[in-house]
Amino acid sequence: MSAMPQQSLVASVAHASPASDRALTPALWGDTLGGKPSLDCAIGGAVPALVRRWTGVSPDIDQKALDHHYLSIHLGGAKRLHRTGEGRRLVHESKPNAHSLVPSGAAYRWHTDGPIDFMHIYLAPSTIDRFIGTAFDRDPRTVELQDCLGDSDPLIASLANLLIDELGGDDGAQQAYLDDVMHLLLFHVLRRHSNAPSVGARSLYALPPYKLRRALDFIENHLGQAIGVTDIAAACGTSAFHFSRAFHHAMGVPPYAYLIKRRVAKARDLLATSALPLTQVAADCGFGGLSQFSRMFRQVTGMTPSGFRNRI
Repeated sequence: MSAMPQQSLVASVAHASPASDRALTPALWGDTLGGKPSLDCAIGGAVPALVRRWTGVSPDIDQKALDHHYLSIHLGGAKRLHRTGEGRRLVHESKPNAHSLVPSGAAYRWHTDGPIDFMHIYLAPSTIDRFIGTAFDRDPRTVELQDCLGDSDPLIASLANLLIDELGGDDGAQQAYLDDVMHLLLFHVLRRHSNAPSVGARSLYALPPYKLRRALDFIENHLGQAIGVTDIAAACGTSAFHFSRAFHHAMGVPPYAYLIKRRVAKARDLLATSALPLTQVAADCGFGGLSQFSRMFRQVTGMTPSGFRNRI
């Protein structure tokens, strides 16, 4: 069967969540899919979201109208997607790691020919509205979210897989890292699948020197704590949505990368000047566990913590 041309369901973001009682929460709908998700994580911070992944469930899915928007990442390899609802039927040959975007309130029946492995990222309309107002400087009532089926985008695929790796890790997810990934993911999704234009570079990247100094001081004074972009932005009186991009522009690296760099620098000092166990050094420097500490330390220095200490 040949692929049919895609069409778009266009919905005003501000009014996409239906007022009808028929709208389901993502959790209630997930209970109807016939199996427990292999990944089930609620993300807080700058961009709150629910991330769930299923494998091996039925290829036929009845998706009722939801009270959240959701981004579906089609994992496991190429497949053929059949989607029926909202007055039309679409068939699409989906490449590995392609994505579909479904506005809240839309209801579909899905059938998949191919490997059953997919990840959903659920976002509340209020989260999207707030992001549009702060990141794009737009009234969300003027922005239209355009659905898509089986669209391919290397950046969205890469960011989604970074989420899977971080949320599925043994040491727990680092909030600052999740903030950066989710901020970039949502910004790119809205640029690609809505009419929200980019704001001017001067407005987008402006971070006064005194606010940058507050951010750097806050990071330095809280290296051993589980801080995220929301916490750092609040310390310098800036919205998290604006702060992440402004910090990246000012420092050349995202907030999370800078935070890791400073944590590793503190760890090097402790390894060189104390006999603290590696687990204590990891905890004092804000890492989630020994394996995460070792991985990040080696990523920055090219050596393991024990290897570094032995060379001193």
